[in-house]
Amino acid sequence: KEFLNKIYEINPSIIHLHGLWRMHTRITHEFVRKGIPYIITPHGMLDKWALNQSVIKKKLSWRIWEKYAFDNCSIIQALCDSELETIRKMNSSWKTLKITNGITIPSKENSSLIERPQYWQGIIPNDANVLLFIGRFHKKKGINQLIKAWEIVTRAKDNKNWWLCFVGSGDLRIMNNKNLHKIYKRILVLKPAFGLEKEKIFKNSSAFILPSFSEGLPMAPLEAMSYGVPCLISENCNLNKAIKIGAAIETNPSVDEIVGSLKILFKLNSRERRKISQLAYKYVCENHSWDKITCEIKSLYRSI
Repeated sequence: KEFLNKIYEINPSIIHLHGLWRMHTRITHEFVRKGIPYIITPHGMLDKWALNQSVIKKKLSWRIWEKYAFDNCSIIQALCDSELETIRKMNSSWKTLKITNGITIPSKENSSLIERPQYWQGIIPNDANVLLFIGRFHKKKGINQLIKAWEIVTRAKDNKNWWLCFVGSGDLRIMNNKNLHKIYKRILVLKPAFGLEKEKIFKNSSAFILPSFSEGLPMAPLEAMSYGVPCLISENCNLNKAIKIGAAIETNPSVDEIVGSLKILFKLNSRERRKISQLAYKYVCENHSWDKITCEIKSLYRSI
């Protein structure tokens, strides 16, 4: 009731709901009763892997309120082609539209290297290469497989100059709540970073990795690409076009595949890395700039 009262105080012309299985989709019958149109963006929460987690709870939730929310919304926004296909297979009568995620593109003037992140200093050598994971620590991100693969590849003598840096929060087996800067086989775990510190982390990273089991359309690799950081991503990140044109390297959430992709990364020369970096930057500018996405969102809102 408190949540609804806050919404009614705003008196919105339209409501945009992000994600499923929480309070906001439980009260859509009130939006219908008040005649307020709403949009749902599932953010990958309808894909097969996601639905297989807490199956019984989700089946009950679907029957009681989630299906109602979908049946009565003005439109369902999909973030990528695979999500659009999944939604249409569930119910072809639902109105759907694909509008992808957007990011703010860093200006070229500010994209030169700046000083190293505060929490790297005195821990990661200045001449080291850093493989970055930034985001939520969760099993669906392929973190356990990544750590096992890292332990394998870092045994080789020619990989001693690489470090793996986790930035974020959540459930990670190597995390020590009392000391987030624990070093373990050239692995550094840091708390979430924002603003200038986050920018420093991206600009000083040699590569980015996200070997997820399930995603909608993740923001972290888009941000990494906007800084020209070569990305290793799974097909479940739904950035297949970037992989296809050589703007990213595919790595799926199995130890063997991650080991293979890391070996490819470590062998890249400066020219090859630069090419991936340039393709990545061009890809996000053309496909995920907020300038483009906001126009599409505004058009959608006006149509409703």
